[in-house]
Amino acid sequence: MKLTGHLLYIDITQICGIGCGFCMYADKHARGQSMVLDELSYANLATLINDPEVKRISVSGEGEPLNNIATFHEILRLSEGGKAFEFITSGFLPHDQLERFYHATNEIVAGNGDTCNIRLSADSYHVAKVRHRAHGFSVGYALGQRPEALRFSFRSVDTDRAFTRNYLVEELAAHGHAARIRAESALGDMLLADSTEFGIEYKNHVHPQVLMPGEFLDFYRYIDAIEARYGKRFTLGSLNRFPQDNGMDVTVKPDGQVYFYGAEHIVLGNIHADRIDWRDLRQRLLDDRLLNALYSTPIVNLLDRISDKEAVRHAVARANNPYWVVKELVKVDGLLEGLVAA
Repeated sequence: MKLTGHLLYIDITQICGIGCGFCMYADKHARGQSMVLDELSYANLATLINDPEVKRISVSGEGEPLNNIATFHEILRLSEGGKAFEFITSGFLPHDQLERFYHATNEIVAGNGDTCNIRLSADSYHVAKVRHRAHGFSVGYALGQRPEALRFSFRSVDTDRAFTRNYLVEELAAHGHAARIRAESALGDMLLADSTEFGIEYKNHVHPQVLMPGEFLDFYRYIDAIEARYGKRFTLGSLNRFPQDNGMDVTVKPDGQVYFYGAEHIVLGNIHADRIDWRDLRQRLLDDRLLNALYSTPIVNLLDRISDKEAVRHAVARANNPYWVVKELVKVDGLLEGLVAA
């Protein structure tokens, strides 16, 4: 299996006080922790970040990553240059503090010869709770300051497409910027302001039990949309557009535990206790029959091979997302083990 163009997700905190009406990680917040780096974790993250096969480093959290800015900036400083970072946030800080954060981040990233995309949550759950809304301010910052190394985009859920479109246009107007939306695909739009493009990405709704059928992009239509975007069948891993090979999709949690994204029931190590590098991760993937199957076989085909159709139906309906459906299937004893034995 050839693996190239890896994704590295680093979750730097579980702390969040926003209180969104829906959150996939709400159970983490009460006793959450933030990532603190030590000598070994510095070395491990530097190794993972600076491998030439890494296409993007996304820093986020099972909470709000602006609650751990110090660690984020430490991670940025590990780069040896030429890397693409991403910071996924609600942008909840007062605007003067957010501006200082943008300035400091741009200085570090530009100094290393990197780029960093600030991806702001623009769904109704966040907008309803965040007092200091960052969207119009951030576009104004981008257009006015023209930071050398920062880019800005937005994220939402497919059920909020109409809300997000209207909200962003109105919010930018309130900040003095005429904007319009260009429809792109089931998974994205483009916001245009002052001849500058800002992407909007729509994820499908995980755990959509509060919604009625037909109100959301279901699991199989979501898979179809992803496959149309990338020109290939969907498997776990870092999807790259055809004809490129796919890569590994690795996540590091606030406590340092390392997993393949979507297969968090298998611990690969800990950045505070083990030596972690892409070569060993690749070997672990090749040696583990389940991981190998998840990375090499289209997920729809894998689900079709499971004999317990009711368990599959329940997992798909509950998770409604290819990465989260594996978490649901893990709860059924022996189900995934039987999959690779089939």
